[in-house]
Amino acid sequence: MKDLNEPLPSRFGIQYYRYKSYIPFVIYAIFGVAFYLLLLSHVLPKQYALKVGMISRETIISPVTKIDEVATKEARERAANAVEPQYHKDEKITENQIKLIDNIFADARRNIADKSLKEEEKIANLKDAISKDLSQEFYLKLVRIPPEELQSLRLETRNIVNEILADGIKQENLADKRDLVDRRLTLSSLSSNARFIVRELARKCIIVNEVYDEKKTEKMREVARDEQEVVQIRKGQILVSVGEEITKDQYRKLQVLGLIKQKNNPWPYLGLALIIGLMITLLYFYIRRFHSYMHQDPAKLLMFVLVLLLTLLSMKVLAIGQDLKWSTLGYLAPVAFGTMLSTLLLNVELAFGGAFILGVAASILFNNENHMLFDFRFALVAFISGATSAFSLAGVKRRSSILQAGLIASLTSVVPILAFFCLNPSEMDWRILLMSLGFGITNGLFSAVLTIGFLPIFESLFGILSPLRLLELANPNHPLLRKLLIETPGTYHHSIIVGNLSESAAEAIGADGLLARVGAYYHDVGKIKRPQFFIENQINRQNPHDKISPNLSKTIIVSHARDGVEMLKQHKIPKPIQDIAAQHHGTTLIKYFYHKAQKESHGTQVLEEDYRYPGPKAQFKEAAIVGICDCVEAAVRSLARPTPARIENLVRKIIHDRLDDGQFDECHLTLKELDLIARSVCETLQGIFHSRIEYPEEVTVVKGVKHG
Repeated sequence: MKDLNEPLPSRFGIQYYRYKSYIPFVIYAIFGVAFYLLLLSHVLPKQYALKVGMISRETIISPVTKIDEVATKEARERAANAVEPQYHKDEKITENQIKLIDNIFADARRNIADKSLKEEEKIANLKDAISKDLSQEFYLKLVRIPPEELQSLRLETRNIVNEILADGIKQENLADKRDLVDRRLTLSSLSSNARFIVRELARKCIIVNEVYDEKKTEKMREVARDEQEVVQIRKGQILVSVGEEITKDQYRKLQVLGLIKQKNNPWPYLGLALIIGLMITLLYFYIRRFHSYMHQDPAKLLMFVLVLLLTLLSMKVLAIGQDLKWSTLGYLAPVAFGTMLSTLLLNVELAFGGAFILGVAASILFNNENHMLFDFRFALVAFISGATSAFSLAGVKRRSSILQAGLIASLTSVVPILAFFCLNPSEMDWRILLMSLGFGITNGLFSAVLTIGFLPIFESLFGILSPLRLLELANPNHPLLRKLLIETPGTYHHSIIVGNLSESAAEAIGADGLLARVGAYYHDVGKIKRPQFFIENQINRQNPHDKISPNLSKTIIVSHARDGVEMLKQHKIPKPIQDIAAQHHGTTLIKYFYHKAQKESHGTQVLEEDYRYPGPKAQFKEAAIVGICDCVEAAVRSLARPTPARIENLVRKIIHDRLDDGQFDECHLTLKELDLIARSVCETLQGIFHSRIEYPEEVTVVKGVKHG
């Protein structure tokens, strides 16, 4: 296993990149197509092949609440038409009619007072001056009225006309208003002839004085239109019942809601493709900018995509169960499942990116109340839940932390859900609120359970060593470690010290300290097969190498790396740990037996290559660090007086020798990192081999003897 932030080893060469560079794009393409197919049915609602006059085979219910524009327009027009025409009273008409009365009586006074005129001439003059519409009887009685009574007739006529016109007269009530003249004259003290004259003249002067006000009428109708509430097709409303004949209005409503199948309508498909394409492009550049190693290691990219698709699939299954009764089921979307897996298998930054994508998907998958494409209530809750759980799992050391992270995600989901209901109190339904809170609380715990179940599967499938898996392997009760302790206690103690050295050294250069420590625990398990041939296990025993040839000793020593790998495979220990066991010696020379063979060769040529480990050399930093610490621990233990200066000289010599031997050529360790490793190892060793004060022997106290 290599550092996640490093490119592949150079020995794979340019040809590898040319040949494999298309793989990430294939993975993105597969993810995009799968993402598209999962969301497709939620962009296009279920549609029906219906026509006007057909009999519906099922009851069709409105899936969303949407404004019915046609019905709203009709309702507003009805409200406007219900407004009566508006009029305003024209005071000039009243003034003109009063003047007309005054002029009539002035003409009458002038003609009646003229003694030179005959009665017929007076009547003719008055008809010409007043109107020919008045009756002949009116004129006969008028010219016979004494002049002194004309004033009282004028005043009575003025009063009656003025009072009736003051109330306003429309065309439709003109006759009723004229009839009021008779009622007003009932109590009059005028003579019968005078009342006749006043009656006929007043009725003639009472005319329409209220004029139609077009502007006022239109303004009031506009107000009526605005006050008319919009007509909605409400979610859950039965549009068509089973067995019912489709009417034009029902068909129109089905069209408004997009429930009628239409051929050759590519726009929704194109719109969804554009959204998915944009999200995949953002994901590509996000990974390219901040996690470029994933494009060089397609297995990790594939794992991340599979985590997202698995989460999307679980959300899709939930969305199938969403209906009017369970309208807020989207708060149960297990986005935290995807982000927790991403955090444990990869890193928390990628988990945040995944939370964004899954949040957008949740807003589409669970959008069943809004006529828009997205319901960002579910998106926000999903993102908060996913991001919180990912943040809570960063750097965890126990599997129980997954449940804790799930619980935290559940609690944080409650906050935005409550906020949504508080922001919209008019639609607050306590049943829906409690149901939503229940889904939000269950969300995190449900995600935690899924994470615990799927984490071992991904670890096994991709050979990923999560921190939790490494901690499990570091447990002293692991069967292989217990066997190492019981059968090779010296090797076990050596491995523990190498683990401590390796962890601190790896952390000093930013490598995976936990991987280095656990790899060190298992790096020498192959010695279990022949423990007596390794000096750390030869306590008070004769060294068996003294009785065998150097070549055979070399073969036994070299085989422990190969045997260790075989044992790790049998116990299903992950590949990175196996690689550390195989690579920690690299191709170093077994100097002791090489020099021993030269001494015993009697002039025969001894090839150095025959006494080297078969390798491979360390392919990643943690394997190289374990190799350094393994050699250093054994060498320092052989020092008679391990002073700080001698320890540092020895450590730097070992690292320098390995560097000159080319053991770090394939793991990309820099000189600066090697210096940091040397410092860290020296500091740790000084803590282990620090000098101790010499305690005096305890004086034996004999009862009854005094000491001065």
